[in-house]
Amino acid sequence: MRWLWLWGGFMWAQSCVVASMSEVEFNYFRLAVASQSVEAGRISLLREVVPEHCLSAAQLRDLLWTLEYESSRLEVLRFAADRVYNPGQLYELLSPLFTAEGSQREFERWWEKWQKKKR
Repeated sequence: MRWLWLWGGFMWAQSCVVASMSEVEFNYFRLAVASQSVEAGRISLLREVVPEHCLSAAQLRDLLWTLEYESSRLEVLRFAADRVYNPGQLYELLSPLFTAEGSQREFERWWEKWQKKKR
């Protein structure tokens, strides 16, 4: 569990149960990510913002589509999956993003490891 500092005291962080960005906010964020001229800039922006928000599996998919390389998608997925409030849809929505054989294997390994961690 994560601790949050709030008004001079500690409290347990709530797990994600609903989206924390409106659709309009999310669309602006997605455009901001996509407008970064290099992949490293996109990943940096995602690292900065995603841990502070709760996303749907579909929103995470849309953010991963902004990344050119499947290895970058896996990198982001590793820190963003825990911020998804409907993780039951992750596999179905995200597996099509990994088409190269090596990336498919990496995604499958990540999925198995992540599933075990969630239990």
